[in-house]
Amino acid sequence: MEYSQLPKQAQRFIKPAGLPDKVRLPTKYHYIFRGFAILGLLPLSASLLMALTLSGAEQTFYQVVTCLLCPPLLLLVLLKHHLILDNQTQQRFVQLTILGYHGKKSHLAPLQSTELLLRHNSHNRSQFELKLHDIVYPIGDLADTKLLAMFFANLFKLTAKEQISDFPHIHQLTFDSATGSVSREKIPNTSNKQAQVESKPCAEVTLSQARHSQDNNQNNQSAVPINSASFIEPLLQPKLVIRIFYPLPFLMVFGFIMKYVGSL
Repeated sequence: MEYSQLPKQAQRFIKPAGLPDKVRLPTKYHYIFRGFAILGLLPLSASLLMALTLSGAEQTFYQVVTCLLCPPLLLLVLLKHHLILDNQTQQRFVQLTILGYHGKKSHLAPLQSTELLLRHNSHNRSQFELKLHDIVYPIGDLADTKLLAMFFANLFKLTAKEQISDFPHIHQLTFDSATGSVSREKIPNTSNKQAQVESKPCAEVTLSQARHSQDNNQNNQSAVPINSASFIEPLLQPKLVIRIFYPLPFLMVFGFIMKYVGSL
């Protein structure tokens, strides 16, 4: 499977550099660094605005604040924290890098011990996500998520599992639609079943088909409530909490403008 066949949502955090020998995946600390860098832009922009508009001692104060904020924000932008899957050494580890300099490897473990789990999205039951070791990547569509799981399973010889068909139980994931080996194995069985069906009387075949369809309907009806009832909506949803801070930059800018107008 080629990198270009991956869904666009997966290509956002999987870069082609190093493939197929190695892949670098951003961890939650990587996104925390980026989040603090974005939040740090608010006081930096406010201090820069005040340093340009004010004069005298106040201008000097905000110039000093701007100079103090720039180094840590630049450091947060340059810091990268990745989970690395290495095919050559057959290891999984976490590494911190800055400006091309690689830090010490931590959390070393065999590559085959990496968990690869396909499951429902924690915040949206209709969406799907892929858990790789202890990191969760929301992908969206089931076909795209399954395609990404197949990419990791084939590239690093990992065992893919799923938690969708029999939630909350975990089962091994099979790629029936992606690979033709399973369908080829089922062809002789279906032909044998067809041969047996043709040898039966028509009434007996109709009765067996009716019983089979009735059993399937009962299984489907009993499976739906179990899956929906066993899923518990999380009380704290990070996306909803982040939305509270959306108007914060506009309120800060409005406050600084009113302060500047009032000082005239």
